[in-house]
Amino acid sequence: NAPTVQGALETAVRAICGEDVRVHGAGRTDAGVHARGQVAHCDIAKHFPPGRFRDGLNAHLRPNPIGVLAADIVPDDFEARFSAIKRHYLYRITNTRANLALDIGRVWRVPRALDADAMHAAAQRLLGKHDFTTFRDTECQAKSPEKTLDQL
Repeated sequence: NAPTVQGALETAVRAICGEDVRVHGAGRTDAGVHARGQVAHCDIAKHFPPGRFRDGLNAHLRPNPIGVLAADIVPDDFEARFSAIKRHYLYRITNTRANLALDIGRVWRVPRALDADAMHAAAQRLLGKHDFTTFRDTECQAKSPEKTLDQL
């Protein structure tokens, strides 16, 4: 019952195409999490010159904090979620005693001293393939609970 990126995109597509479509994203974000470079797809009948669909979506997305960087025609078998082969996550920690201003809600503030070398060494132990069964939602539809961490 809250505004979503998916809902805003579907409304924008309806406005420029006159079609009710379902927008499928490569993944979902939790509340308070921000996506950069999220891939999504929708099936529309109308044809647009290069760049026009993207620009139309962006015009109808205002004033939402959503921007479409590119829109391309893809093969019929492309599915944003299941065609994704990699995901990147960025977690930011700011090590300052001062309260956050511009980064509030986007950065974890830790006011005490951190041992970055020890944190890095510990993170390297997590590299490789692991079973994430205990972290999965009960309705998770992924084919396997095993995921590979390439870089931390």
